[in-house]
Amino acid sequence: MPARTSMSDEQKAMMAQAMASKAATGISMMLPPRAAMVEYALTKDATAQAPSKEPTKIVLELNEKTALTITRTSVDIKSDMCIWRGTVDGTDAPATIMWWPGVTMAGTVQHERRIYSLRRMRGGIHAVAVVEMTEDRMPPEHAPMPARMRSNNPNLRDDPLVQQGDASMLRPKATIAEKSVPKDRNIELPAKAASEEIVIDVIVAYTKKAASNYGDVRRELVDLSIEEANQSFRISNLGHIKLRLVHAYQTDYLEEGEHFDHLWRFADKSDGYMEEIHGLRDKYRADVAALIVDDPKGCGLATRVYADADEAFAVVHHDCAALTYTVAHEIGHLIGARHELNIDKTMTPFPYGHGYVSGTKWRDIMSYRESCGGCPRLPVWSSPKLMIRGEPAGAPQVDNARVIAEQAARVANFRSSRDKPVFPSSPLPSVSNTGTGDQGLTPR
Repeated sequence: MPARTSMSDEQKAMMAQAMASKAATGISMMLPPRAAMVEYALTKDATAQAPSKEPTKIVLELNEKTALTITRTSVDIKSDMCIWRGTVDGTDAPATIMWWPGVTMAGTVQHERRIYSLRRMRGGIHAVAVVEMTEDRMPPEHAPMPARMRSNNPNLRDDPLVQQGDASMLRPKATIAEKSVPKDRNIELPAKAASEEIVIDVIVAYTKKAASNYGDVRRELVDLSIEEANQSFRISNLGHIKLRLVHAYQTDYLEEGEHFDHLWRFADKSDGYMEEIHGLRDKYRADVAALIVDDPKGCGLATRVYADADEAFAVVHHDCAALTYTVAHEIGHLIGARHELNIDKTMTPFPYGHGYVSGTKWRDIMSYRESCGGCPRLPVWSSPKLMIRGEPAGAPQVDNARVIAEQAARVANFRSSRDKPVFPSSPLPSVSNTGTGDQGLTPR
């Protein structure tokens, strides 16, 4: 579908920077057709469809050798943009395209154990870079303990950062003692009906190094990461739960040290690092804060599993944020979700709160690629009630969707809802194809 064009020096530099990522295996540039043609292709028949109507398809050229036919599963249209979701014909792999007419296109596509990232090119003309990556070359799920911590903790059999994705037990005691606000993790909230909307407000900071990889970091990375997380909730029958981005900004933090250091410098007060986040979090009433970095030692790290309001912080590598759903993964930890049992056998706080791996075929959002020989991660939460590609996506003792359903309201109340500002949004009609059968990632 897209035509190609020659590159400016600025665009060549951006592509060279993208290829510097260890996970990148290829890159190409495409010049989309006129905005009106793209908008027509993405919003065609965006009205309630009759069951007998054929589903809408597009053809997306990822490079000179790969053109994919993608069947639309849903499309959301706002006044200034649209979000197009689909599955790749023949594999049912997920695809997401976000389109701002005349501004930019962003998205992710999975195909044959490759992940393709769509990013706006800088340099004057409206062009899109298609960066091809492989999951087995991505940063590890969680960065390991720094060497200084290994020597200080010789009795630890397993690395809690790797096994549990939980940085709390290694936090310096002096730092913990400085906390003045009482923990609220045991506060019980009244149960909410499944139809009642639960909104977790998120503030995102990103470093200059992370932002330099994108033409428009806010749209192509931050907005896309939030959308992919929300899509995972919808697929997993958790559509009443959503993340809402209330603020995003570039911090002047210089990335020095390990992920563990980035995380606690972000979360701790009065340590001289990123002090602005605490005032901004209060100003925007954000329940959760995420820091996006360029440090490739890991995909992400959360302060703890089942965090309280004081510790609702996470750090995420930019390559992983949307492509491997790591923003969703780390916020899942904060809510109370754990990795699959092969990696983390901890039974608290919820014995059923573990990820799911389907042999060597696929894994859910909370599971490691090492558990399935590098199989692709799908944007789903483990649940025995969810059918993915013809099989249950969990078991009674493997049900992170239940954890999210039961605990999302707790996190959404870290900042009082009555004090939260109202963020107006334009009408968002949503269209889902009907009568098309199981699309692989369509729950049933």
